[in-house]
Amino acid sequence: MSLGAVPTSTGCRFRVWAPEARRVAVVGEFNQWLEPGTALQPRPDGYWEGTVPDARPGQAYKYLFTAPDDTKVYRIDPAARDTRHSGLDHLDRPDANAAIIRDASFDWVDFQTPDFANFIIYQLHIGTFTGHNDGLPTGGRVAGIANVETKLQYIRDLGFNAIELLPIQEFRMDRSWGYNPSFFFAPESAYGTPDEFRRFVDRAHARGLAVIFDVVFNHVSMDDNPFWSYPVSSPDQRGAFLSGFETPWGLAPDFWRPQIKEYFLENIRMYFEEYRADGLRFDATRYIEQNRGWGNDGWEFMQHLTYLTRERFPDKYLIAEHLPEHESVINGAGFCATWFTRAHHDFQRAASGQDSLVRLKGLIGSDFGPGHRYPRSWNLVKYLLGSHDDCGDDKGGSTENQNDWEHHRYFNEFFGGRDNWHARAKARLGWALNAAMPGTPMLFMGNECHHPGYWHDALDGNGEHRFDWHRAGDHHGLPMRRLVRDANLVRWSNPALRSESLQFTHEDHANGVLAFKRWTPDGSNVVLAVVNVGDQDFAGFDYGVATGGQNGQWTQVLCSQDDRYGGWHGAGNAFHEPWTQGDGKIYVNLPQWGVTLFRLK
Repeated sequence: MSLGAVPTSTGCRFRVWAPEARRVAVVGEFNQWLEPGTALQPRPDGYWEGTVPDARPGQAYKYLFTAPDDTKVYRIDPAARDTRHSGLDHLDRPDANAAIIRDASFDWVDFQTPDFANFIIYQLHIGTFTGHNDGLPTGGRVAGIANVETKLQYIRDLGFNAIELLPIQEFRMDRSWGYNPSFFFAPESAYGTPDEFRRFVDRAHARGLAVIFDVVFNHVSMDDNPFWSYPVSSPDQRGAFLSGFETPWGLAPDFWRPQIKEYFLENIRMYFEEYRADGLRFDATRYIEQNRGWGNDGWEFMQHLTYLTRERFPDKYLIAEHLPEHESVINGAGFCATWFTRAHHDFQRAASGQDSLVRLKGLIGSDFGPGHRYPRSWNLVKYLLGSHDDCGDDKGGSTENQNDWEHHRYFNEFFGGRDNWHARAKARLGWALNAAMPGTPMLFMGNECHHPGYWHDALDGNGEHRFDWHRAGDHHGLPMRRLVRDANLVRWSNPALRSESLQFTHEDHANGVLAFKRWTPDGSNVVLAVVNVGDQDFAGFDYGVATGGQNGQWTQVLCSQDDRYGGWHGAGNAFHEPWTQGDGKIYVNLPQWGVTLFRLK
């Protein structure tokens, strides 16, 4: 049986784990909140189950627990599919915040989750993605999932085929990044209802967009969560669900308990079955790994979840935020991929001239394939321009660290901001390289239009730290959007860029030029990527780039410094299709701070 409330043809079936309770009953709008409610039947493993004939979808309910000392307490279902809000105040009042029965049935469109090699991800935060300069007023509140639904075509037109949402789990109050979960099964009430989220996923699928949800299993909110004193009061207020392990953000669940494993496994199943998710991103898995003790092993907990999930949902992309990245989270813990944050920081330094080619080679990487650290290139999710953590600042624009590279800003801010030509050129270079190199590309909202400053969820009077739709369409934003779209299109049009191949063919440290080649197994598609991270422009088709022994004629498929992207006319190799010469090189134009991609004809 599923946890929580499940509507049936005979009423509603309830199932809850409450090992410390002497009696469990359900009260709600179906019985006017009157005690003693409908009693659930105990099982030897601590679960209580039963059916309430009069309970229907849309009605609110709570559990009424009787403790061993005969005291009675109301508690909200930890597996509630919906709640009125996150607050746990007035738990003694049955008609205050409560769980809501929801029917998970939905008429879904047909959609096939992409192969793992084919994900190109756009990451966004629901509450701040719309409502600023786009004609979609939010009334001073955060944006909802219905607002974001209006932007699906915008994301698809950029060439992405997947959306990764920052956490949607019900959190404290209405405004948050989402990493303070209160109710793991219920969507944030300020964002929308379960049906609105199902409709969002369905309409994303109809446009060819997969949806990845961000889940936070490593800790619970220290403000509001149903685990405090659950199911009955305890001296330390931790209850049966929580361990003594403290993360920087709150207490961790008691991962060693079979019932806790079932709880989170059920949560994963909910996203795949009730919301038709295409993948999950697991937050801060290092803090699950570190939760170890006598009989309490976070590593085994992750293995348990990934093994059973991949057995049942083999086509779903399971991503760990395992920082710093390590191959054990793939080869040991069983995830499909891990975030590779070092690539972002190394790209920042490479773009500033610090050991540029050494850093570029490291972030492009050759450490995948048989006998290497990572079996497949898609085991690494790479975001050269930064994720929400890198672009977002929750300290009002300040930082506690004096290292400039650890400030939280949009990428262009490190090089003079969106009004600086070099800053824009380096951002274009970053995404063009991200699309061409091995790994799963991911872009955080705003980078596609050189968003200024930093991102934050604050709803101030100007809203300048939300996504600004004026910036998306201005004289700087539009050219960058074209570059993102065309770079993604090149990746889609060339299966070599989604293959397991990589060969570095050319290194020129004096001029800051690096080239690498990628190809399909049958050799039918070969792409040569040339990166110039120097200030020298090479014109006149006189710079020789080694092709790694690849003979033939080449045609340019992308130049990040073309004028339509914000560069200049004649920067690249339009109408110039060079042949490999006797010295093993092609002779081409290479603009400064640019990426030029060639396909073997």
